[in-house]
Amino acid sequence: MGFDKCSVGDWTTVSLFCVFCGFITYFAAKNVGEEQKLKRKYGNINLVDSDLIFEGKTLFTVLWLAFLGGWVAGALGLGGGSIYNPLLLTMGVPPKVSSSTGMYLVTFSKISACLIYFLSGELNMEYGAWIAFWSTFGSCFGLYGAKIYMEKYGRQSVIVFFLVAVLGISVLGIPYFGYKDLKASYDRDPDSIMQFRSLCGNNGH
Repeated sequence: MGFDKCSVGDWTTVSLFCVFCGFITYFAAKNVGEEQKLKRKYGNINLVDSDLIFEGKTLFTVLWLAFLGGWVAGALGLGGGSIYNPLLLTMGVPPKVSSSTGMYLVTFSKISACLIYFLSGELNMEYGAWIAFWSTFGSCFGLYGAKIYMEKYGRQSVIVFFLVAVLGISVLGIPYFGYKDLKASYDRDPDSIMQFRSLCGNNGH
């Protein structure tokens, strides 16, 4: 946007974005809560046992889940779905619903992460566009395959199996590739792995 890194304009933009996200979260939670109260008032219309009622502890858990998933996606570069899907399943949400909800939530967390990296000048647009194309293709293929399986067998277990497989690969892959990057950094400069870089500069501290 033309602002220097860590300038007043840069911090103002980030702060306004955070405030905007806070307002959106507040009004969205309030709107869903009022809608659910209205449904319960007239005999639980269009409510099922697996629906999460947005009040009290459940609302706090959902908001904390959203924040945690967004933080993981933005700060660590991991897919927010690796956080959303398992936690939604533990809260009693059906696999099909948790999968689609997780994908929906990841969209917003990724948009915010991309915006932050774009404002910081650290977003590789060409690489991102290439990955986005194949991710879109893979998502459509996966959704279509899961739909065919569930229509044929009437079971949602395939989603859980794939989720477990992906999490298993992540558990093995993330430490492995993290170790390779750490070793490469150590080979270049043994002291670099213990240095911290300033948010506003490139020097180790």
